[in-house]
Amino acid sequence: MAYFSYFPVTSYNLSKNNDVKKYNLVTNILLRVKKKLEITNAAVFEQHFIQDGDRADTLAYEYYNDSSLHWIIMYSNYMTNPYYDWPMTYFDLQKYVLKKYNNINGIHHWENSDGNEVDEPGTIIAPGGVTAGPATDITNFVYEERLNDSKRPIDIIKNSFVEQIVKEFKQILV
Repeated sequence: MAYFSYFPVTSYNLSKNNDVKKYNLVTNILLRVKKKLEITNAAVFEQHFIQDGDRADTLAYEYYNDSSLHWIIMYSNYMTNPYYDWPMTYFDLQKYVLKKYNNINGIHHWENSDGNEVDEPGTIIAPGGVTAGPATDITNFVYEERLNDSKRPIDIIKNSFVEQIVKEFKQILV
């Protein structure tokens, strides 16, 4: 059950010469599909926390005994780009943060004790003049790590519903 085997084919001119038209049938890999039904029933899903080293194909094998169903893992979590929607490994996260920021330990922003972002460090005065406590500095690395970790909890469609999802997917693509 390869993912792209469900996609329609289209005619595409493969000739480099514009005067000569040579059309071949190619799979339309540019087609994107978003889940049609908003399934929120917890009975349909299992929760999984993505660990470093987990990949969609390895999880598909673990849960469905078929690594070619990796697309169901992505599809059920509204993931369209495995490079940006899937969490980075800790090693890749470090490289990413080093490349993005001049100082990995520089202050990205400050937060109060409730986790809300504030404009400046120091004691936070809540409405009515009540002291809410000091603000905590959040480094660039911690900020990016939190964003990355927010991608780790995912929903895995239970095996008993996979056939129904594949059928729905085929209907959408027709």
